[in-house]
Amino acid sequence: MIPKPGPGQRWRFAANLDWLYPEHAYLDRFQAAREDGFEAVELLRPYGFAVEDLQARLNGLHVALINAPAGDWDAGERGLAALPGREADFRAATAQGWQLAQQLGCPLLHVMSGIAEDAPETRRTWLANLRWAAEHAPAGLTLTIEPINRIGMPGYFLHRQGQAHELLDLLGTDRVRLQLDLYHCRVTEGESLSHLQHCLTRQRLAHVQLAGVAQRQEPLTNEFTPELTTLTLSNWAGAVGLEYLPAGDTSTGLAWLHPQEG
Repeated sequence: MIPKPGPGQRWRFAANLDWLYPEHAYLDRFQAAREDGFEAVELLRPYGFAVEDLQARLNGLHVALINAPAGDWDAGERGLAALPGREADFRAATAQGWQLAQQLGCPLLHVMSGIAEDAPETRRTWLANLRWAAEHAPAGLTLTIEPINRIGMPGYFLHRQGQAHELLDLLGTDRVRLQLDLYHCRVTEGESLSHLQHCLTRQRLAHVQLAGVAQRQEPLTNEFTPELTTLTLSNWAGAVGLEYLPAGDTSTGLAWLHPQEG
């Protein structure tokens, strides 16, 4: 079961239903998460399901984050924001994403950057696309960007924390904020605590995710205790998404959240 928030803790855990509960059909994962005590979920690629079916399965669950469509996933596309010549596709996908976010009452839409080198043309494309999205997104919706490690996703445009902050400085809008995956951060940067602290200091942190660094399965007990403690002490009020592939039964694997006593 998911532990209840502790003293001073405003953030909460969210079950990523594209990764957790693979032992269940997708639409049945909502109920499985609810039975394990989750109050929030993440949905990465929910576009193959009718909105009415998703709404019915939520049944009180909060959607913390969804992804905008990322192009032709099966063909290897991982987002469109940095791809020159794909601006029309980016706008259509982003508009589809924020429509679904509104329908599900979700406050955050992750816009993936795509497979592209960090070059002047791709930077210009990324900045122009994100400026358009920030200007046209519905009120109350925040766009998120996420640095993703290039070992797991080779060639991904946005892959370093410093690069993300530099681009956010150039954008100059709080409509686009950072989605900090502690797993990706540790793989790329070697550690995650100082990067989390920097995000909090810059007031750019929209969402956090984590996974055990060794195999992208359940974290070790206390593997992310310093980061979670930092979130509590900062009075941060977002969600921490569990985005890992369970080693076995998802519910049994949640034992990492409960340090052994004695």
